[in-house]
Amino acid sequence: MNRKTTTLLASFFGMAAMSYSIAARSSETSQQYDPKVLAQVAAFYGISEGAAIVRLDKEYEASVQARRIEELQLPGYAGLWFDAPTLALHVAVSGDADVEAVEELGATPVRVAHALTELDRARENLTDAMDSALGAGVVRESYVDVQANGLVVGVTAESMAQASEFLRAHPDFGVPVQLVTAREDVDFSSNLYGADGTRNHTWEGVYGGSQPCSAGASAERVSGSSYTAGYVTAGHCNSVSRSTGVGDIIHTSGDASLGQAVWSSFDIGPPYKVYNNEDGAWVQTNAGWTPQPKINGYSSGTLTVSATWAGTLEAPVGTTACRYGGTSGGPHCAAISTKNVTACFTGCTITIKGLSKVNGICTNAGDSGGPLITPANQVQGTDTGGTLNSCPDSSTDYVYFQPITTTLNRANSVLGAVAMLTSHGRSAPTFSVMTCPDPGSASGHFICFVGAYDSQGKTTMSWPTNTGKTSTTSTVSGSCAQNQTVIVTLSLANPYGTTTSTKSFLCPWGPPV
Repeated sequence: MNRKTTTLLASFFGMAAMSYSIAARSSETSQQYDPKVLAQVAAFYGISEGAAIVRLDKEYEASVQARRIEELQLPGYAGLWFDAPTLALHVAVSGDADVEAVEELGATPVRVAHALTELDRARENLTDAMDSALGAGVVRESYVDVQANGLVVGVTAESMAQASEFLRAHPDFGVPVQLVTAREDVDFSSNLYGADGTRNHTWEGVYGGSQPCSAGASAERVSGSSYTAGYVTAGHCNSVSRSTGVGDIIHTSGDASLGQAVWSSFDIGPPYKVYNNEDGAWVQTNAGWTPQPKINGYSSGTLTVSATWAGTLEAPVGTTACRYGGTSGGPHCAAISTKNVTACFTGCTITIKGLSKVNGICTNAGDSGGPLITPANQVQGTDTGGTLNSCPDSSTDYVYFQPITTTLNRANSVLGAVAMLTSHGRSAPTFSVMTCPDPGSASGHFICFVGAYDSQGKTTMSWPTNTGKTSTTSTVSGSCAQNQTVIVTLSLANPYGTTTSTKSFLCPWGPPV
């Protein structure tokens, strides 16, 4: 963030007379929850079904608040989490202006010493130094603990003494570091196999067996008015040769021809190579297959992917998510434990970055690639792996997931527009609320705000105004002169079209409403 933007934010949130009203509108849609999910959530947290509904409603509100806060790009932002005792979103920040901004959006600020950018930089430097000094494979996992405002580094038990000595000899990384013992070597949940509904015929020719894999979420490739059906899933279940461009042939569990992998982070092996330290893939389905915006919820029945926020509203740490997979079914529900985890797999021969981790749920061989979703049917990610063949669920189990946004963004960069299917379908975005100007606008300063939108595929926002101020987030603000007519246009675009709305109003003058 540049100095000009930082100054604008400081002055914007520092106006004591302004009462920003977005916080009061954090819950924009009424959520309905599957009874099986409610039962799982109530059992996991040891609460009643009514309390589970209250908690899940608060978690959804916190997810929307988190989106608003991350849009601000606060210079001292240090991460956020859902606090179970207070049912509120807590946001770590390191500056006074950041505190005011968080309070204005209705969340609870927590003052810390280190911004997230500083912690991320320190983690990269520390793990690189440890790998160099102690050898690759000693560091099995690393992440930023946003609640502790420090780093957590997991090492093998036999390397603990050596790693401790290294930290004592190198105290100059400038942030708190907690050294923990990695509980065990982790592997991909399918042992490079997959899950219910698909079989990798390419790998069957090399390794034998049925090589199953779980689909993650339906996603189509969009080129003008042409649509190519497919789905996103785990890369380690589906390979594409970098040299020939040929991908694995995929069949259903009943051995019907399903499609072919078109893009994957994994190169066909052996030996296998992983690209960008990611675990994503897109499989193009054959003619006759029509992917739907739905998820097989097994004992929960069929779940429809939410259209709100294009179905990818990111859930904060501490909120509930449920995993589904072809081998162990579902729902398997627990709280998201941490994010942006770096972990190594298959004897530390492969490292994946940017993973989310959920403690307290299991995964079996064949669940790889299956989806992680919130009870509000917002897709969070796909199963990369964890405690192998561990079902039923246990408090000692854990699973890693590649965020769905990582997979979709990479697919978009390689293939063009790839849209995860939602209940919105092939149409331009729609939105429920556009307040312009917001009642909290102060004299000589306007604020406009858009509520949750419904969409399918990557959705962008833009706000051109006749004052010279623009924005690509859910709000736009700027200064104006007394009696000036302000013209603001909101444009929401996805791969299927653009929706625009224009508001014209006199510059707010006098105290805020």
